[in-house]
Amino acid sequence: MTTPLQSSQQYDVVIVGAGHNGLTAGCYLAKAGKRVLIVEASPQFGGMTATNATLPEAPNHLFNEGAIQLTGIFRLSGVAEELELYKYGLREIPVDPAHIQLAPDGSSLAIWKDASRTADELRYFSPKDARAWLEMSNAMYYAMGPVIEYMKVHPTRPLSKELLKETAKAVPHLRKMWGLKHIVGASHFEFLDETFESPLPKGALSAMAAFSQLKLDMTAWAMIYLGIVQRVANAMPIGGTAALPKALHACFVAHGGEVRLSAPVAELKVEGDRVAAVVLESGETIRAREGVMTTCNPIITLTKLLPPGTFGSKLEARAKDIPIRKTHATSLKINVATSGKITMEKHRQWRKDKLDPTGILVAWATLEEQSAAWDATVRGEWYSPMPVHCSIVPSRVDPTQAPEGGDTFWLWSGIPPVNPVVPWEQVRHEVGQAVIKDASQYYVGLDTYEIGRTVLCGPDLEARFNAPAGNVYHVDPLITRFGPMRPAPGFGRYRTPLKGLYLSGAGTHPTGGVCSLPGKLAAQTLLGDLAKGK
Repeated sequence: MTTPLQSSQQYDVVIVGAGHNGLTAGCYLAKAGKRVLIVEASPQFGGMTATNATLPEAPNHLFNEGAIQLTGIFRLSGVAEELELYKYGLREIPVDPAHIQLAPDGSSLAIWKDASRTADELRYFSPKDARAWLEMSNAMYYAMGPVIEYMKVHPTRPLSKELLKETAKAVPHLRKMWGLKHIVGASHFEFLDETFESPLPKGALSAMAAFSQLKLDMTAWAMIYLGIVQRVANAMPIGGTAALPKALHACFVAHGGEVRLSAPVAELKVEGDRVAAVVLESGETIRAREGVMTTCNPIITLTKLLPPGTFGSKLEARAKDIPIRKTHATSLKINVATSGKITMEKHRQWRKDKLDPTGILVAWATLEEQSAAWDATVRGEWYSPMPVHCSIVPSRVDPTQAPEGGDTFWLWSGIPPVNPVVPWEQVRHEVGQAVIKDASQYYVGLDTYEIGRTVLCGPDLEARFNAPAGNVYHVDPLITRFGPMRPAPGFGRYRTPLKGLYLSGAGTHPTGGVCSLPGKLAAQTLLGDLAKGK
């Protein structure tokens, strides 16, 4: 329940942030019998998984504000089953293929969960690429088993039956996996350019999983995203991504949890050697007997909510250096409401299976265009038109997101400069116009049926979601910031060196995105510590 709060109230655990990870952690803690309060600065729970009518001129068009799908990792996490979220209203539509790469002539390449289906499509363009795809995908399939199981466990205590089982399955295929050895040190550009000869697979894999400048060494590791989507399909929640936090909230309340909205936190109160309370901006102090967990960006927790000197000079330096601008990029997010139905008939007719691309994540920029845009971003320049990483018409999959006869369009790019030479407000209209004009070559009716749009970039996302630098990952997705190194050495175990303080959220293991594992694993860590009397 969402209730008013008296300053004298005490809880076993107070969680800062009612995004999907905060709600996930709250559910596990409340199910374990803990009295839990979640405080949220926004007037709405859900964080980046919120779904709202954001356009005044289109009040019946609903937009997923910061996310689009449930990741395959969420579907492997066990969270939905363990918390019985389907009982609380969660409904999913599996999405396969995960991505379609479009060409201007109407041709396309779908990236299916079944690698052989993708290879069958690739043979039309290049038999050599079809063989390369199967070799790469088969090797990655076995390599990803242990990787996925590691993502599902505590980063410094990884041994589990499932991890050992997947490792044993992978061992007989070491020779196949050896073919992926170059992925460890290669640049993303180099790996794709040497593996494939035709443009569509290069373009697809530069759009699906590109997190930094494509020609930097040790960036090809991002290809593991392909290994995940070929293990389990992503899913579209019915009712938008808000369906997940709604189900989590219902579960949390059913187990006695409480949520306080419009309650921004001013500081974490430290008494002696432990965090003892959360102080709201209103002046209210909420005591936490057994622990405080924060799910906001870890930089906010470690450098703004705690008194200076809490961790000592070495750890404070590490906290301040948590990377949120080191890739030089932030995010571009465009929402468009239309009064008519968007079509992609040219591309649908080209395909033998007549698959409608409007309901699938698509992109169309080439590897070379993606790379050039990244190079411009590092220089602080606005590349035009900004290459799209993914776009979709969500209402084509889930009609609840638009009124009858209309559509919602959602577009995201992860390449805009976070430190631009020309400020965002000076180029907002120009960038939006260029991107929509580019997208309209593929989405027929996008421009002619448009009712309204929002064009958002880093500064807007920072203001909306309290995400420094507009970083939707909370921590830059660098290979050096995963496992116990995420968000920084000394802070990668969920439990911090300050007694009673736990970190969760997208900035902790295993990753950002809609997966719920940071919330689940942080809650299990806190409960384990309590059981051991720590």
